[in-house]
Amino acid sequence: MEAELFEAACSGNLDALYGVVGENGSAILLKLHSWGRVDTPLHLASMFGHAEFVREYMRLSSISAHHLSQLNQDGYSPLHLASANGHLEIVNFLLKFGKQNSAVEELCMKKDKEGRSALHFAVVAGKIGVINVLLVHCPEAAMEVTLHKESVLHLAVKHHQHEVLEFLINQKLGSSVGDLLNLGDWEGNTVLHLATANRQLQTVRYLVKQPNLNVNAQNSYGLRALDIMFVYTFNSNNLHMEEAIRRAGGRRSQTETTNVQARLHHDRLNTSSCSHAEVDNNEKHEWLKELRSGILVMASVFATLTFQVALAPPGGLWQDWGPNAATSDGSDIPAYRPGQPILYGLDRFEFSLLMLINAQAFFASIATIIMSIRPFKARSQSQGWRIMEIGALLTVTLITLEFVIIVHLIAEKLLKQPIYLVSFTIWSVILCSCLISLFRKSMMYLGGTDPFGRIASSVEENFFTHPRPAAATARSPLPLARLMPSLSHAACHRMPLVVAIAIAVARLPRGSSVSF
Repeated sequence: MEAELFEAACSGNLDALYGVVGENGSAILLKLHSWGRVDTPLHLASMFGHAEFVREYMRLSSISAHHLSQLNQDGYSPLHLASANGHLEIVNFLLKFGKQNSAVEELCMKKDKEGRSALHFAVVAGKIGVINVLLVHCPEAAMEVTLHKESVLHLAVKHHQHEVLEFLINQKLGSSVGDLLNLGDWEGNTVLHLATANRQLQTVRYLVKQPNLNVNAQNSYGLRALDIMFVYTFNSNNLHMEEAIRRAGGRRSQTETTNVQARLHHDRLNTSSCSHAEVDNNEKHEWLKELRSGILVMASVFATLTFQVALAPPGGLWQDWGPNAATSDGSDIPAYRPGQPILYGLDRFEFSLLMLINAQAFFASIATIIMSIRPFKARSQSQGWRIMEIGALLTVTLITLEFVIIVHLIAEKLLKQPIYLVSFTIWSVILCSCLISLFRKSMMYLGGTDPFGRIASSVEENFFTHPRPAAATARSPLPLARLMPSLSHAACHRMPLVVAIAIAVARLPRGSSVSF
């Protein structure tokens, strides 16, 4: 009998409900609600969204408003389950029933084991329609917090419900917005702390525009939003988040222990909602392993190419003895001999420079190969990657120079064309930037320092400066990781101009000159 009722509630079968009540009377329904903290047919029907079944069940059972707020074994009421699953019709019906019996506040304020109300469930699930209905019937529910002192705004940010956050702030919270924006959870974290930790750029930009937000609020560990941001692995959003917070007047804490506190606070702040924003350790390991294999392949190819250039120089080799030529002491020697590079006789300086660069590229490739196959100790992992980084960058640079010299020796007129010269320069910069970005990510994964930090800071200050408030000028040297977005930004905006100038210069009549 009870089993038939529960099955009917799960499927929404009204005929089965009528059959059970017809045989046993409505008393059987009230009996189910006297069993204490267990699932009732009302819980199941509310969870599965069978609105008609809920109406008929309540009509036939004549249950009271008290029974509507009854919790099951998991601590959930029917309103909790309907709200979490977005069953708006059922939520509306339950609230109207509660209002008729002067129990709507009891329904809305009923909390589960974690101190979460029906509104909290709707916020976590992102059910804006349900949120609206709940706040219309019980506006006071917006000020309720969980056992961890999390408000509706905390939950919206933690569970990446940006639309819910905007809906609550813009339309529902009214004069309570300021209090909830600056309210700290059990660790003193405001919504801005959580949005920064989750690296939610859109949410951070939205929050800092709120006039009532205290952008420099400190949590229980004395950390501000900017302090939290610098703890986490670099992400492309970091630079933009920092700029948004600083423009709103945000600053870092001025204590010597800030970084240590932030590191200690990292694991505690990194809750389940934040953890998916962090790269998993296994994924990091796999990524570094693949990167190492890729570097090994690249270095092997470059070593093969440079070795081939030494064996068969560009332009070819003489196959026979050349005619005798008089020397300064009056003796005759052949102008060239078999096996001598042909280009050596045309431009000895450039050819010698080519061979020198080729040799350096070969040895740099070999060194990179050795570092790639050499196991790193845990303590020297960052140092080993840094050496491999320098070797790979040096190899790429030397190979690029070697290519330019070879083209100049073989087709000198071609390289003198501005369009080709600009193209070589652009692609060289792009190639090096990509490689630096790749190794910057590996160093961030390993927790090592960036050897290019000061250079990056100097370059950004001189070439990629953006309007910043006075508070932004007194900051630590910018790591290369935060320079890369500036490089990308500058490249995207200036590359078309460079290409246009190069094309215009290439089309000038011969003999013309251009001054910049």
